[in-house]
Amino acid sequence: MLDQPSPSRATLASILGIAVGRLAETPLPGRVHDHWPLQPESGGPALMVRVPKLSHLGLSPRAALIYEAQAFRRAEPSGSTPRLHGLLRVGRRLPWGGLVVDAIDGRPPRLPDDLPALGRALAGVHGLPVPVPARRRPLLDPPDPVGYLLQVVRSQLDPIRDTLADSVRRLLDAEMAAAAATVGADRPAPRLTLADTHPGNFRIRADGTAVMLDVERPVYDSPAVDLAHASLPTSLTWDPAVTGGAGRPDIVGFHRAWATAVPRPVAATVRPHVLAYRRLIWLRTTTWACAWAARTDVAAALASSRPEVADQARRLARFVDPAMMEAARQQWTGPRAFTAEELVP
Repeated sequence: MLDQPSPSRATLASILGIAVGRLAETPLPGRVHDHWPLQPESGGPALMVRVPKLSHLGLSPRAALIYEAQAFRRAEPSGSTPRLHGLLRVGRRLPWGGLVVDAIDGRPPRLPDDLPALGRALAGVHGLPVPVPARRRPLLDPPDPVGYLLQVVRSQLDPIRDTLADSVRRLLDAEMAAAAATVGADRPAPRLTLADTHPGNFRIRADGTAVMLDVERPVYDSPAVDLAHASLPTSLTWDPAVTGGAGRPDIVGFHRAWATAVPRPVAATVRPHVLAYRRLIWLRTTTWACAWAARTDVAAALASSRPEVADQARRLARFVDPAMMEAARQQWTGPRAFTAEELVP
């Protein structure tokens, strides 16, 4: 779906039926949404209007709005995500609609100190009851989640395979073959997972608890999806607002904070899959970065006068650096690999 410009301040105020002065002068821009802070009514909560610009999942505007609204509603009982207060319908003035949610008063995570808080926030989501299959729609609920993730990887890699250096192509092919070998007869026990849990998508409140902001494309799958996406090297370095870094003890501590907070039966179902999903989510992110590099004049992006463009190019260029790929792979292959019991005791 094509990126759509955000409506003007006056247009959005008219749609909301409020005085224009209650909206911020300009939105906080994001890759998928523009975020308009909204002054609360007397005594009411601070709010944010999320205005989508595209669908990560390739959905129509109406279907994407329904999907995102359901995502917020289903995650809300966890206390780890903003509450949904209202929907703005898709229409000529608002081509992708909008959502009114809590505005979270918090700061970006500081690594590694805030990683345990992220783990506990995810545990709140993963501990929610799981609906019977017929009631999981419209959220994705793949019967073969490993096969689904591998198909996403292939769809990103196949069109640009011939543009890759031989060493990178061999490395990715080897990782895909190893990932495919993990496909078994038994589906990993599904829970509600948020699926885009890099640290930059969280805010840390004054009490030290973490809130996941961008709840737009969850899926019923193993919580190992979120654990990997929150702590892989590609995620820890993705958002420039997130400071610091994380070593092996910090990544172990993040997983153990999650395992302590989640119901024990949930942790037991995740343990056998935690390393396989680390590989799968790394493949998903890395092949996406490879596709970006194949479609982009990387040198021009690195030299851009727009700081946000140059910064993103620097980060993505690191993702496709063979040395960084090898460093990531050492987390699940070779003598220094994590063990499942080390992460989820």
